[in-house]
Amino acid sequence: MTNSLTSSAFTAAYKQLNTAQKQAVDTIDGPVMVIAGPGTGKTQILTLRIANILLQTDTAPESIIALTFTESGAKAMRKRLISYIGAAAYRVEISTFHAFAQKLIARYPDAYPQIVGGQPATDIDKIQIIEAILTDSSLKTLRPSGNPEYYVKPLMGMLSDLKREYITPDGLNQMIIEQETALLEIEQFHEKGAHKGKERGEYKDALKSIDKNRALLQVYRLYETSLREHRLYDFDDMIVETVQALADNEDMLRDLQERFQYLLADEHQDVNGSQNRILELLANYHQSPNIFVVGDEKQAIFRFQGASLENFLYFETHFKNTTVISLTENYRSGQAILDASHDLVAVTEGPLTKLRIPLQAAAVSESSVTIREFSHQAVEDSWIVATVQQEIDAGISPEDIAIIVRGNREVEDISAALRAAGISAAASAESDILHHPITHTIEQLLRAVSSADEGALFTVLHGAYWGVSQTDIAKVCAAQNYKLKLSDLVTSPERLQEIGVADVAAVQRIADVLQNARSKNGIAAPHQILAQLLDESGLKDYALQTDPYGAARIIRRLYDEVEELVKRDKKVRLAQITEVLAQRRSYNLSLSAPFVSTDMNAVQVMTAHKSKGLEFSVVIAPHLIDSVWGGKVKRELFKIPRTVPVAADAQDDEKRLLYVLMTRAKRSLYLSSSELNADGKPLSASRLLSEIDATLLTSVSTEAETKSFDPLAAITTPAPKNTVDPEFIAELFKVRGFSATSLNNYLRSPWEYYFKNLLRIPQTQPTHLLFGTAVHAVLQRATADHTKTGKLPTDQQLLTWLEHSLATMPLNTREYTELHAKGLEIIVPYVASLADRLPAKTEEEFSISVELATGDPAMPSIPLKGNIDRLDFDATGNLQQVVDYKTGKPKSRNVIEGNTQSSDGSYKRQLVFYALLLELYDDERYSCRTGVLSFVESAAAGTLKEETFVVTDAEVEVLKQEIIASATALTNGSWLTHACEPAECDYCHLLS
Repeated sequence: MTNSLTSSAFTAAYKQLNTAQKQAVDTIDGPVMVIAGPGTGKTQILTLRIANILLQTDTAPESIIALTFTESGAKAMRKRLISYIGAAAYRVEISTFHAFAQKLIARYPDAYPQIVGGQPATDIDKIQIIEAILTDSSLKTLRPSGNPEYYVKPLMGMLSDLKREYITPDGLNQMIIEQETALLEIEQFHEKGAHKGKERGEYKDALKSIDKNRALLQVYRLYETSLREHRLYDFDDMIVETVQALADNEDMLRDLQERFQYLLADEHQDVNGSQNRILELLANYHQSPNIFVVGDEKQAIFRFQGASLENFLYFETHFKNTTVISLTENYRSGQAILDASHDLVAVTEGPLTKLRIPLQAAAVSESSVTIREFSHQAVEDSWIVATVQQEIDAGISPEDIAIIVRGNREVEDISAALRAAGISAAASAESDILHHPITHTIEQLLRAVSSADEGALFTVLHGAYWGVSQTDIAKVCAAQNYKLKLSDLVTSPERLQEIGVADVAAVQRIADVLQNARSKNGIAAPHQILAQLLDESGLKDYALQTDPYGAARIIRRLYDEVEELVKRDKKVRLAQITEVLAQRRSYNLSLSAPFVSTDMNAVQVMTAHKSKGLEFSVVIAPHLIDSVWGGKVKRELFKIPRTVPVAADAQDDEKRLLYVLMTRAKRSLYLSSSELNADGKPLSASRLLSEIDATLLTSVSTEAETKSFDPLAAITTPAPKNTVDPEFIAELFKVRGFSATSLNNYLRSPWEYYFKNLLRIPQTQPTHLLFGTAVHAVLQRATADHTKTGKLPTDQQLLTWLEHSLATMPLNTREYTELHAKGLEIIVPYVASLADRLPAKTEEEFSISVELATGDPAMPSIPLKGNIDRLDFDATGNLQQVVDYKTGKPKSRNVIEGNTQSSDGSYKRQLVFYALLLELYDDERYSCRTGVLSFVESAAAGTLKEETFVVTDAEVEVLKQEIIASATALTNGSWLTHACEPAECDYCHLLS
């Protein structure tokens, strides 16, 4: 399984482990729980343990599953594992719980009727369902007269929490029954004193809690019924339904239990009740299952409130004879940082004492924790910038400095302040784009088109992207009156001339663009009209030229939201799009989009939640004020009884989050707060800071910073101009790598790859591509069904699958009808033609990710990925051929191979790319050089056309060199010298 080089890498890493770490790696059988505090090497032991299992046993990589909480955690684990076992690491199942559930849904669709037959509920769907439920007169307690919508959003969050913890309606009902039983033990009335005969406060509160929970239960049951009636499911239902499928479908459960002989779970402190149930079901095949979990109760920041202790008590109770290993040697931080952070969360009694063990610094000899209080937050922010510059001047690399705060708004503000001072800053957070100027601009455009909104038209006219002078705009706006509206003016060249507009054609163009879009409202789908508006108005180009990364992020996210609405409702109009945005604002439902970093060698700015799992030499934790950290009043509208002891005190959730923040620091930890904010409002330092022994913190005077503060500096310093940053592109490429499609884009034009595959500019997907996606989905299910049953599906099954697939596409009614007819015309004869072509076993939509070694130390490997339509296996279980479906008109061999004047060989290159992926997959069963292009539409004519190619070693080698040359150009920046040719790329005008 592993070669000598890989084994030697494992041996070298193993020798570096301490005694407790070696025990965790060596204990490969039976249930094991590792308590791993920050910096104790949990990723290292997880990956070394997987490598050790493969070295010590005859277990196949496919028989090991490692589940983690975040995508970044899964990525880090696989990257580390590659260094020990090579390409075989791609065959180990490493994923998040949700990604694992998605794979199970694809593999066992019949076990997920609600999900496979439905579509995910949006936040707006959930809001509307809950609003409708609350109109029931029996739920008056959840509909206060002064604010009838008060409970709507909290209910949405509460229902999500219940599902995550696998508290079903029946389970909640049982909890309420237990509450009612406990109520009988509480004395109802005062028996003596001044309040004799009056109802006791404790009894009133308990009774009120029960009444609220009864109402919650009613909402929960009605909510689940409504979801089913509307063929919707929650994001959380993917996990809940997986639990249900594993519990109800014995064949599915046994299949998975036989496949996965070793289970590992990372960040187990954050694994919720539903996810825990999945682990339990997968592991219950054996009396002493090989299940390994690693976590740290002190870092539980994503659990249901008060549930931080549950996993640790649950695991030892459920899995008998569990081996418990504690890692206490920290290889990240200095002792001063470890002592201060531990003092924050230390407890002296109760079940938490054995979990909150002090850590010992094993690698960093010196560190410091300083605390400052500033007179004003503006002074504090100025100090942040100065301190960052001071650390950089002292030799600390910018990316090894982090500013960690509580909220996304702070991330934006501090990042902007650093950039204004000429310091590169990478913001790692998600912002609510609903409140971004670009979103407001686009929304006003849509309003101007969809309704006679003169206010929206006024705003649209002032858009700089039209290129109309402010003088002309002022003349137009000044000429409007009660009798003459703006819309009358802009559509009349004669009136524009009368009022002295210099460039009538430019103003007239605005009216023409709006009218052109208006004429298509109700005919074309809203996302198509939006794309047209963005192009014809010049807004997209203007925004991308002004801020290419930020604008692409916002436009892409907004476009995706509109397209998703179209997918769900084929009859949706532009007016409904703006209504949805307004409804989001009314309930404070964010439309979040991640920031795009434009410089990898940058100071990292992030929230405390985002900092989990990261480490930096220097950490600055500003704005530690009580209203944000510890003193914020949380509405506890529903009190759900827990089955295990809750956290040590009311502030424990807050303490653990601050603990995570503090333990990101290796050498220097700066803590700070202010006495006044920008509005002059008094602030208090966080009460959490007083929990730390003052002798563990070095207090520093801020008098010097206050005296030297220049309030105009941040305003007068110009922000650096955005350009194409070669380092950013290089780092982004190292993450995304190449697929067959993106490589073809790059070879056609590096700029095409830059805009489409790196910036991911919003594009309206043409109907023929949507049709291809729908057909692929049907064929995937048809061949998978054949492998499972030995029979091809009936025409009626194909029709049902086609309708479901088309229903998920952003198509209007006319497009749906046309593609539905075309789909039936080609799918039925194509599937019939497979009767004597399909082998007994196939794999569909085979997703593969590998690394291509380069031999270049500057870029040791290149990530390659692909999704192969179909793999056909022979009777011995070896891959026989790779099949790629093509839904366009059949192509000749000369066109496929690029031997004609108009072809570029991209079809053939795709087959060679697949051959290379399978060669690097490190599994002899999948080694295959035969590729087939199967033209689906040809079957409708009576004869199926397929072209088969046997890929040669020479062709694979040529492709390798093309990939390496392309990757080298992307990482060293030489691709930037390639001229952007409009014939090859649609976005060259953005570079002017």
